[in-house]
Amino acid sequence: MSLRRKDLVLVLENLSEDQNIAAILRSAEAFGVGKVYIVHPEGKKPAIARQSATGAHKWVNIEFYNSIIGCLKNLKKDGFYIIGALVDPDANILWDEDFSGKVAIVVGSESQGMSEEAQRLVAKNIYLPMLGLTESLNVSVAAGIFLYEAIRQKEKGQL
Repeated sequence: MSLRRKDLVLVLENLSEDQNIAAILRSAEAFGVGKVYIVHPEGKKPAIARQSATGAHKWVNIEFYNSIIGCLKNLKKDGFYIIGALVDPDANILWDEDFSGKVAIVVGSESQGMSEEAQRLVAKNIYLPMLGLTESLNVSVAAGIFLYEAIRQKEKGQL
């Protein structure tokens, strides 16, 4: 656990597909993310598929919230800069964003994206531009790409 990053966390808001949550946990663990926050208004806790997560849920700290407001306010209080992942061409492009310092990345539900509440609370939004005709990627794939870029920058900055 000593290799876990304390300066990068992921917030999953209202994800409905347990296999997506498991895949995101696997990516988070692989990139050394120390904590993932799972927010669901009904307090729903996912049934994490062993095949998808490959034990990642054992090595990543998971904290549950039933309110995105409470989650993000606590992260801000702990000094995190909060960035939302949003399918919006007017948002900042992922690779133009600076991920130095303490950063929390919020990804929203598979069908609706981030809630309006979350969009009001984030400092800024980032976007992964699509070059093909597809408007967006699966949330687990997108989260992996966002984490990769954040870790790439953080590791590069430590050299």
